[in-house]
Amino acid sequence: MKPITPDDLLIRETPSDDLRWGTSLDTPEAVVTAVSLQRFQELELAIKNNPIHPDPYIELAQIYLKNRRWNDARRVLDRASQQFTKNEDILTLREDAQLGRSLELYNEAEAAYKSEPTVLTQEPLQSSKIELNSLRERICRARLERHPDRLDLLVPLAVALENLGSVDEAIRCLRQAIEVPALRATACLQLGYLFTRARRIPDALSSFRRAALFRVPPPSEVTKREALCAAADLSQRHGLIDSARRYVELLVEMSPGDEQLAKRLATLKATPL
Repeated sequence: MKPITPDDLLIRETPSDDLRWGTSLDTPEAVVTAVSLQRFQELELAIKNNPIHPDPYIELAQIYLKNRRWNDARRVLDRASQQFTKNEDILTLREDAQLGRSLELYNEAEAAYKSEPTVLTQEPLQSSKIELNSLRERICRARLERHPDRLDLLVPLAVALENLGSVDEAIRCLRQAIEVPALRATACLQLGYLFTRARRIPDALSSFRRAALFRVPPPSEVTKREALCAAADLSQRHGLIDSARRYVELLVEMSPGDEQLAKRLATLKATPL
């Protein structure tokens, strides 16, 4: 099982955005891993009789994580971390178990609030959101401390910080990430969203534009499209029609057969500046 990646940790406006732990439980692909009772017993026995090897702990924890049994995984990994304090696989899996459980609690609180939006359901939702983002911050910092070269973690760290209200520190993290060529477009896109929420419209537009138009290295098509859409929408909302036209023109160049974009561009061209 792959550990949670920086993309899994990245969130935008709510903690569940862009978190892709496995597949949705509603899809046929989300089949709970079947493991025989005999294998469970073998692994538990191996941990009991020969606790000096990390492999049984890791295998058993991975089984629990694949089945979203966060507490069982945490139990095994807590024991393992006492034995193998420097084992990276165990440290990472333990963090993944914490994140999985925290996200589950947030999703439950969010579902309860959507079902019955009251003060009684809003308070647990807000509390679980803070706890999840606090955990994301701690884990990103811990992983960066263990692996200072993992600068990709600056992006999810920044988003967690913003959600916790530490906007200035989040901006510093993203600006540091922009200095890394491979992270440049992603960090600029995230910075654009942050500035949008902070109502710093010129800074937001500048960030979206940079995210879309970097030449070395160029952004992925998905990132470029998202940045241009965000820039076009933001420009149009604030009456910057000329800018909105230009961003939509670039989107049309990317998707020349898109009728909706063509209609939008025609409408913008007919709108007085």
